[in-house]
Amino acid sequence: MENIRERIYLAALLHDIGKFYQRADQGSVRTSKHLKEHCKDESSFCPVHAGKYTHKHVLWTAQFIEDFVPVFKNLLHDEKEALFSSRDSLQGLAAGHHLAMEQLSEWGRIIKEADCLSSGMDRSSTEALRDAMDETETTWDAFKRKRMISVLETINPKQVRTYVEKKDWSHLPVHKMELSKTCFPGSNFETFPDYETLWKDFKGEFKFIQSNTYRAFSETLLSLLLKYTSCIPASTIHFPDVSLYDHLKTTAALAVCLYDYQAEGGEGKNPFLLIGADFSGIQSYIYQIVSKYAGKNLKGRSFYLRILSDAVVRYLLKELCLFQANVIYNSGGVFYLLAPNTEFVRRQLRKAIQTIEKRFFETHGTTLFVAIDSIELSKEALMHKGNESLGQVWGKLFVKRDRKKSTKFASLIETEYASFFEPLMQGGDTRRDSITGEEFLPGEPIIEKEDLSLKTITNGQIEIGRKLRETNLIVVKEGEPLPYWKNEMQISPAQLGFTYYFLNNADLEKMKDQLRASADKVSVITLNGKNGNCDFLRTIDGINNIYGLEFYGGNETDMRNVPTFEEMCKNDNFSRMGVLRMDVDNLGNIFQNGIAPERATLSRFAALSRSFDFFFSGYLNTVWRETEPNRSFIVYSGGDDVFIVASWDVAIKLAERIKEDFKLFTCKNPAFSLSGGIAIIPSKFPIMKGAEESAEEEKLAKSHIIYNVRDECGCEKNAISFMDMPLNWEWEYIAVKHLKERLCDLLKADKLPKSFLSKLMNHYANAGIVKHMITRPKTYWMLTYDLSRMKERSSDESVKKLIVCCIHEVCDRDKGTLGGEPLRTDYHALELWSFAARWAELEYRKDKE
Repeated sequence: MENIRERIYLAALLHDIGKFYQRADQGSVRTSKHLKEHCKDESSFCPVHAGKYTHKHVLWTAQFIEDFVPVFKNLLHDEKEALFSSRDSLQGLAAGHHLAMEQLSEWGRIIKEADCLSSGMDRSSTEALRDAMDETETTWDAFKRKRMISVLETINPKQVRTYVEKKDWSHLPVHKMELSKTCFPGSNFETFPDYETLWKDFKGEFKFIQSNTYRAFSETLLSLLLKYTSCIPASTIHFPDVSLYDHLKTTAALAVCLYDYQAEGGEGKNPFLLIGADFSGIQSYIYQIVSKYAGKNLKGRSFYLRILSDAVVRYLLKELCLFQANVIYNSGGVFYLLAPNTEFVRRQLRKAIQTIEKRFFETHGTTLFVAIDSIELSKEALMHKGNESLGQVWGKLFVKRDRKKSTKFASLIETEYASFFEPLMQGGDTRRDSITGEEFLPGEPIIEKEDLSLKTITNGQIEIGRKLRETNLIVVKEGEPLPYWKNEMQISPAQLGFTYYFLNNADLEKMKDQLRASADKVSVITLNGKNGNCDFLRTIDGINNIYGLEFYGGNETDMRNVPTFEEMCKNDNFSRMGVLRMDVDNLGNIFQNGIAPERATLSRFAALSRSFDFFFSGYLNTVWRETEPNRSFIVYSGGDDVFIVASWDVAIKLAERIKEDFKLFTCKNPAFSLSGGIAIIPSKFPIMKGAEESAEEEKLAKSHIIYNVRDECGCEKNAISFMDMPLNWEWEYIAVKHLKERLCDLLKADKLPKSFLSKLMNHYANAGIVKHMITRPKTYWMLTYDLSRMKERSSDESVKKLIVCCIHEVCDRDKGTLGGEPLRTDYHALELWSFAARWAELEYRKDKE
């Protein structure tokens, strides 16, 4: 049957769309205003248990396909047969997946099995059918009031508490995706979920998908499902922490894999391959710039790495004949794919890896490398049977992938021996790239720009950094570049066969007719949507191209006022720049051990990955927009980390806001924390050196541990570090910040002499502190003497109280307070008082009139 593989993929994407439609319906099967009479025939698609029909949402799936015949008509050329007339029609495949195996066709069984594998349970078992009886007529509307629990709240790497024991879960609002707190988990909702409005909006956009190819239609639909179904629980009968989107996506990926596996004979016990990749050399590559245009080049280089990763994924999908749903995760230089374990895929994967390594080496030498490896995955691991869980399989892939990093370019060394082991650089007065410092090779083109000499790729990255300020659309062309956009900004990462264009809506409008003739070969990707509204499909009416939505941190900039780093940090009294870097702590452990083995499903892993991408690639734009955007600049935000340049005080505000919002986003789950470092440097200090210093600060935060003897517990990471002082967010930073603010208030009111700060810092410098202990005992009496005299000279009671508090806390090691507030830390009080004084001095100098 023609296009059956593509039809299976589309049917799998739509198989549970009826759950969405049913919840938007005001009636039951009998009283529904949407179900036509023949779709109310439960015997057509519903299974039977104990004499009653179950899983009635499939009736709305069948009705959905009938409702949108005009949308499907260009796609399904033989309309009657393809849509309705058989079990292999789109309707039959999508709506029949709960029927017994003997009632299904060969292709229908594939979708049924993929549905079970995605959810990690046998939906045709007696237990599952009995649970499904909750959808009987007597309780038919109860499921419409249930909301989804965020998978992030269930993560527990230590497995101390099972997910069943917790009762006060937070829930996601039933809302289309937006890059705002509107989509954050919450509690105490005043109204029931409004599925009706959400469904109406979904239908309004679905009709814009007009395509005559399965791939363009299905891939566009996948992005639309992301927008509308990522907040809807896939199941309200079982624990509702998997979204309908993640379930539909992973079911489609599994269905394609099962089809390919069976088509090749289906030999062996492991029908799937989990493919993982990780880029190495990213940090050194991004920061390998030394001169002018540093900001634009930083931005351009970080985005170049993003599209380079995207190009590798697209190349693998093309070579392995897979779909976007097969991409489990792709962000931050890491990606995972699900593929069938067939001889074709194994052979093509080996060839593809060799080609990718060769193209990388030709383009970047040994600077950049992507370690790609795979591991077999069984049905038993997905169904929680056998001896190995999905988390353990994932852990083994981590090990294989990381081992690959230690043998970089192994496949090329024999054929490219001279390039690896014979000197290529000439040294001496050889001309070099003015930005990166790299030598020009003989015959390599040199681009002269102003007073700079640039390599082609360096110039392209600078142009990307400049163009991103006005870009809200990325057009990706597979194969030969588009002839009508030859003058537009474009780049082909590593010559992998994909050209990326950086455009806006006006650029697209000029060429909409030509674009409509490029189905399957052109993807039009919207970055974030206007102000994070995630709108992407109405760009040019969605006709005959693949339309998608992706998140990107930092493309929102006011073109009328783009400040330089110096302008961003300008202050008449005290100008300093802050370079902020943050990322999630223990992320590898979270992925390997965070989901209990009995609950480890492919859809949950996909949801976990997607959640990080939403927050760091998408929502960070909202944080930036709401936190003095004219004084900060997102260089990179994606995967699980952030790199921001800002005025030093704004950098601290941003770090604190990101930490607080991440805490809310993860439902205050203690399994998640962020650590970061801020380098505070002069505004004209080389940004690359600032990046190195912030990396060192981040290392201090990552290695920071506090231990409290009284509580008999420790706390590691979860810290922010600046001015060489790591502080635990919960137990140290808050207390030090309060003390800093108290000092600033007294300084600004001219009550506290500035010498108080300098004396504290001098005594700290002379105390000889080793492992948080004062090794020079005279510090105690000298500090007491100095501060006591200052107290006698002061007439302000608040200052006297502050000085007495400082003396007592410094001299009493076991006091356990800072500025009178409870404190849990290993630091000596003098360390924290001195740090608060340094911080207060910076604030005072900045705000001095």
